[in-house]
Amino acid sequence: MTVKDWLYLAITVASYAIAIIAGVYTHNKQKINRATKSGQIMDTLGKLATYAVHEAEHTGMENEDKRKYASEVINQGLKWFGITDVTPALIDGAIEKAVNAMHLANDDSEPADEIKQDVPANDVVQPPVIEEKPAETGDTNGK
Repeated sequence: MTVKDWLYLAITVASYAIAIIAGVYTHNKQKINRATKSGQIMDTLGKLATYAVHEAEHTGMENEDKRKYASEVINQGLKWFGITDVTPALIDGAIEKAVNAMHLANDDSEPADEIKQDVPANDVVQPPVIEEKPAETGDTNGK
């Protein structure tokens, strides 16, 4: 084998190695992110926000009071876990995400694809009627 062949072989092997490493990384990305300190903090913040929002929902307060209550609960939980330096913007974002997730989970509206039964007859689209032509006979003398 020539030097050129060895070079091509090395490039091919390196390409496969990079592809395999990238595949393993993307497969385990979620685990890797949660293994870091910031990933653990974000995961804890999200869980605390979910708990706080569900608890605030059952207090019967107004929306702004619920938000303040949830924020206080999250701050207490973060202090209990020894997590400091979490900005109020992160807490508000976690609360908003938890509220949206709760509303999606509790959404009891009917599906949009459901067929309505009480549609007026003139609004119903009917398939076109195709007129059948009579079968031709084998007569070819122009009649």
